[in-house]
Amino acid sequence: MKGFKRITSIVLALAMFATGIAISGPTTVKADTATDNWKANGIVSPKQDKLIGAGYIDVKWDNTLTDVSQYKVYVDGDLKVTVSPSSDKTMSTEFYTTQVSEHNVYVVATLKNGSNVQTANRRFYVTKKGVCVNTKDMGTAVDPASMNVGWYYNWDWKSFKDMNFSNKKFDDLEFVPMIWGDSMTETSEIFDNVKSKGYKYLLAYNEPDLTWESNVRPDVMQYRWNDCVNNKGNVRLGSPAVSVFPTWSNDWWTPFWNSMAADKKNAMSFIAVHSYQKSYDGAKSALQYLQAIDECWETYHKPIWITEFAFWKFSINDAAGCAKVQEFMKIVIKGLNERSYVERYSWFCPNIEEDAASSSSIFNYKTGELTTLGKIYAQIGNPLGYNAKTYGVSSYISTNTSPAACALAMPTTLYSAKAKKKAFKYQIKAVSKAAGYQVQYGVKKNMKGSKSKYVKKLNGTIKIKFTKKQKKQIKKKKLKRIKYYVRVRAYKTLDGKRLYCAWSSKDKVKVKTR
Repeated sequence: MKGFKRITSIVLALAMFATGIAISGPTTVKADTATDNWKANGIVSPKQDKLIGAGYIDVKWDNTLTDVSQYKVYVDGDLKVTVSPSSDKTMSTEFYTTQVSEHNVYVVATLKNGSNVQTANRRFYVTKKGVCVNTKDMGTAVDPASMNVGWYYNWDWKSFKDMNFSNKKFDDLEFVPMIWGDSMTETSEIFDNVKSKGYKYLLAYNEPDLTWESNVRPDVMQYRWNDCVNNKGNVRLGSPAVSVFPTWSNDWWTPFWNSMAADKKNAMSFIAVHSYQKSYDGAKSALQYLQAIDECWETYHKPIWITEFAFWKFSINDAAGCAKVQEFMKIVIKGLNERSYVERYSWFCPNIEEDAASSSSIFNYKTGELTTLGKIYAQIGNPLGYNAKTYGVSSYISTNTSPAACALAMPTTLYSAKAKKKAFKYQIKAVSKAAGYQVQYGVKKNMKGSKSKYVKKLNGTIKIKFTKKQKKQIKKKKLKRIKYYVRVRAYKTLDGKRLYCAWSSKDKVKVKTR
C-alpha cells in the first residue's frame, strides 16, 4: 500500500510538471516597508512636541508614497484640506490658529485601490510669545529656549544664522525679518531674500515717527509702503510700528492710514504695536493697556502683534517698582493670550546694567541669566502640556482680563449737570474711541428706579418727565425744584457688543418744576 501511494505521488508530480503547474511550499510576505515608514514618518513638519509661533502654521508631508489619489489633512480632528498629489517630493498646506495650546495633525492618503493609509499623529504646541534681540549686545549670551519662546526678531532682514552670529542657540528658532528703515539695500533684494528663505512674515519700519529711529515721514512712507506691497508676493506684511498705540498716533499713524488706498490697506496683514507703560495705578493700569489693544482691533480689524512692550520706569533695585512691573506683565500677557485677534507678542528687555527701566529687564545681556521678571516671562504664556522650563517663581494671576473687565477699568467724567426748567444740562469729558454715553438720573442716591438716556454728544439737555406721584407732590407742597442725582458712563463696541466703562461720580441737580 505504501508503495502504491509513493508511485501515485510520483506520477502526479510528473503530470503536474508536464502541464507547467509549479509546486511550492509556504511563502513569507514581506512587509511594505515604504508604507510602514510613511505611516511612522510621513509628516515632515511640524516636528514632534515642537513649540511654534501662532498664526499661519505649515503642515508638510512626504509625497513619495505610490498610487495615491488624494491626501486629507486633519488638524485637531478636523479636516482642513483635501488635495491631489503633486510632482514634488514634499507637499504642504497651512492652517491658522492663535490658540495657545497643544495641537495635533495627521494625514490620510487614499490609494487608487480605494484603501487608506494614515500617518501617525503628530503633536505640537503653539505660543504667541517671542523675544526681540539685537547683535550688538542683547543676543550675545541668552538662550531663547530658557524663556519658552516660539519666535524671534532682531530688527534686521537677516537671521542670526545667516549672519553667522556667535550665539547659535537661535538657529532652530523661527525668525521674523524686518525692514528697519531706509538702507542701501534695495527693497526688492530684501524681499527676494525673505521669499528664498521661506519666511512667512515681514515686519516693516521700526518707529518711523521718531527721529532717532527709522524716521520716515507719513507722506514718504506712502511710497515706501507701496514699494513693499509691490514686492511682497505671498509674504505677510506687518504695518510700520509707531512708538505708541496706532489709535493714539494722530501725528503720524492717522495721516498715514487715511491717505492709503484700499488695496494698500488690504495688503497689511497685521498691525505691529509698540507701547511702553510709564505709570501704574494698580491692576487698573494693566487692564487699560489691554483695552487699548481691544480698541486697536475694533478700529482696524486686523490681527495684532505687540512687537515691543515693557514698563519704562523703575530700577531693578526698586523692590516696590519691580513688583508693579511683575503684576503688569502677568495681567497683560494673560489678556493677550486670551484674545484671538492677538497673534504674537514680544517683551522688550532693557539693559540691566544701564537703563533706568532695568526693572523690565528679563535677562542679563552679558551672561544671558534670567532675572526674576525673565523667569516669570518664561513661565507664563505656555500651552498646557508643553514641557516648559520652570523656575519656581510665582507667575499665576487671577485678574479678570476679559474685554468687558478692561472697558470697566476706563474712567468716565461728568464735568457738570445744571438745572433747567423740567430738564438738566450735562457736560461730559470725552473718552477715547467711545461709541456713546449712558446718562443715568434718579431721585435716589443709590440710583434705584433711575432712568437712562443714551447720547452721542458730550454736551446736551435731557428733559424730565415727572411721574404722577411727583406731580401730586409738586402741587400739594408747591415744590419749585426736585433734586436729582446724575451720573454717566461711556460705552465702547467690540465686534458688535457694547462694553461699558466705569460710572462717573454722581452730581446733584435741582430741576425746576415750572
